[in-house]
Amino acid sequence: MISTMSYRKTEILVASLWIVTAAGAIGGAILINPIINAPNYLTIVFPKSMTITSGMLGWMINDIGIVFIGLLMFPILKKQSESMALGYLSMRMFESLLMIVGVFFAMLLIPLSREFIQAGAADITSFQAIGSILKQAENWFLNILQLVFLGLGGVILTSMLYQMRLVPRFISVFGIIGYALLLPAAIIGLFGLLDPTPGGPGSILAVPVAIWEIIIMPVWLFTKGFNTAAISAQ
Repeated sequence: MISTMSYRKTEILVASLWIVTAAGAIGGAILINPIINAPNYLTIVFPKSMTITSGMLGWMINDIGIVFIGLLMFPILKKQSESMALGYLSMRMFESLLMIVGVFFAMLLIPLSREFIQAGAADITSFQAIGSILKQAENWFLNILQLVFLGLGGVILTSMLYQMRLVPRFISVFGIIGYALLLPAAIIGLFGLLDPTPGGPGSILAVPVAIWEIIIMPVWLFTKGFNTAAISAQ
C-alpha cells in the first residue's frame, strides 16, 4: 500500500515535471526555431551553434521529463488498469523518442552549415536540398508525429483520471477534450493540410493542452492533490 506521504511526493513531482518539461520545450523552441527557420539558415546555424545546442538541452529536459511523468503515474494508474497504465507510459516513451530524433535532425544542420560556409558559393543547390530534408524531418518528428502520441497518451491519462475520480471530473473532461483535439490536428498536419507547429494556424488546437498541463493540473496537484480516497477504493 502506498502511503499518503508517497502520494504527496508523487503529486509534487508530477506537477513540477509538467512545468519543467513545458519550460524546456518552450525554451528549446525559442532558441532553435528562429535560427533554423531563417531564410539564410545555412550561413547562420554554425556561428550560432551554441544557441542551438542550448535549445537542444532544453528539449532534452522535456524529453526525459515526460517519461518520468509516465513512470511516476504508473503505480497509481495501474490500480485501475495495468494495461492502460502501461499504455500511457508507452505513449510517453514513444513521444520522447520521436522528439529526440527530431532534435538530432536539427543538430545535423550545424555540420551542414559549417561545410556550406567553408565551401562558399560552390554547389549551393545540394546544400539547400540536404538542409530542406533535415528541416522537414526535424519538423515531422519534433512537431507533428509526436503530437499523435501526446494526444493518445493524454486521452488515456485523462480518461483514467475521470474513471478513478483522482481529480474533479471537470478537470478530467477539459483534459480529454484538449488531448482529443491534438489527434486530428497531427493527422491532418501529416498530409500538409494544416500546420500544427508552434506559430502555425493549427497551433491554436494545442492551447487547451498547454493550459491543462502548465496551469490547471500543476495548480491542482500543488494545492489539493489526488483524491487518495478514490485511489484506496480501487
